[in-house]
Amino acid sequence: MPNFINQMMLAEVKTLVDASPSLIVLDPAKLNSAQTLKLRADLRAAGAQLKVAKVAILERCVPEGAKAMLNNKSTIGLVLAKDMLSAAKVVAELAKDDKITLKGGVMDGKVVDTASIKRLAELPDQLTLRGMLVNILAAPLTGMARVIAEIHKKKAGDAPAA
Repeated sequence: MPNFINQMMLAEVKTLVDASPSLIVLDPAKLNSAQTLKLRADLRAAGAQLKVAKVAILERCVPEGAKAMLNNKSTIGLVLAKDMLSAAKVVAELAKDDKITLKGGVMDGKVVDTASIKRLAELPDQLTLRGMLVNILAAPLTGMARVIAEIHKKKAGDAPAA
């Protein structure tokens, strides 16, 4: 890899991979240019980015566990994300339509398979999960308030009118 352009690409991809806590390996070969632009825009909106590079460059950049996902192709795409959940949702939507082929990924230093990425995509987003947590935490208090209100009504109904 003595080519100056390849060296620049290696430095750029290495910087991006090191800065990203999670990544998804995919094969974007079936995407046309309009679909690729849409994928990049959707990923950017989700706080992620797509980087397509030669396998020889990616092998030098990705963690050891992810190197097995890079076989049998000349170029592979990496989705680099700080929030794996939102990136997985975008990628899984295209994988349903067979527009891309998921290879796997790395999340917090652990290798994950394609089934795990698809399961991540099915999870609700962070705002919905917080709302669910608030409902769970508030349920006992709401129930207790209803019981106290009923006791108060019952006692008020039993009291003689003055």
